[in-house]
Amino acid sequence: MFLTEPNQTPYDLHFSLFSVPVRVHPLFWLVALLMGFNGGDPKTVLLWIVAVFVSILVHEMGHALVIQWYGWSPSVVLYSFGGLAIHNPHIQSNYGPGRGRRNKWTQIIISLAGPGAGFLLAGLIVAVTWGTGIAQFHVFTFGETFVPNGYTLIPGERLMQYPYVTTLLLQMLYINIFWGLVNLLPIWPLDGGKISRELFQMADGGMAIRNSLILSIICAVGIAILGFRNDLRFMAIFFAFMAIQNYQDLSGPNRSGGNPW
Repeated sequence: MFLTEPNQTPYDLHFSLFSVPVRVHPLFWLVALLMGFNGGDPKTVLLWIVAVFVSILVHEMGHALVIQWYGWSPSVVLYSFGGLAIHNPHIQSNYGPGRGRRNKWTQIIISLAGPGAGFLLAGLIVAVTWGTGIAQFHVFTFGETFVPNGYTLIPGERLMQYPYVTTLLLQMLYINIFWGLVNLLPIWPLDGGKISRELFQMADGGMAIRNSLILSIICAVGIAILGFRNDLRFMAIFFAFMAIQNYQDLSGPNRSGGNPW
């Protein structure tokens, strides 16, 4: 279900970025609105929608540009649960300097490219704000163990005059760092789940899908329990749904078409 491209609608937004066709389904805007709505300042909700749109677009373009580099023709769809970078490995383009360099690591590199693009965007935000002196990036640690457990952007005197800019920057950092790390969990169909499946196939191709789904279910259930215990209901429901979906895939025949990221 998560990997299914949504049907076309008359309200889709279409454009092209770096020769990659992009389609934004109307449910993308609705889900972003529901996630950001808190009954407070409507401007912060609007900024949240902008942050989600830019961040997920950057993530999917990270996948798409690497797919393109390998010589396939990708397309990007942003929809209710995030986004998909789609290509059909049987349809190849005539461009892509890496076309002749595909190997067993190709799919893993494509999967890593999405979170990597988000981390790069977050790093760019930190570098620009810190380098220009308009803000400082502070990482919290557990006492003397120096294990990071949080971060914040501390605005300088100039940036404090623009609170909405500070809000947007914090939202961008949250989405690209926290969501990026969550996306690397070995849970199908997150990028981490796709990577773990590829690694299982390298180790034992015959049982790869089964083993990757078992690992995915265990991790998804664990994150769902953690979400319920910490009153993070959306996260809990989201991962509980993925655990159920993975269990259904484990119990039934595996059906996969194409390669979405």
